[in-house]
Amino acid sequence: MSFTDFLRTVFEIALVTFTLWAVFHEDKFAAIEETLFSNFKRRKLKVAKAKSGNIIKVNFQE
Repeated sequence: MSFTDFLRTVFEIALVTFTLWAVFHEDKFAAIEETLFSNFKRRKLKVAKAKSGNIIKVNFQE
């Protein structure tokens, strides 16, 4: 067995294990997913607070 086959096998086992964990722990997986999406949105949209306390979304990517 070559090194690339070994890495592929390890990756496949990890993927199946994570999938089974996600099926049985759907609430925890959804929380992780929400955290990742919110971090991505924060990076895409810069969020700033005004002096009045209102949140202003500023999109720097056009």
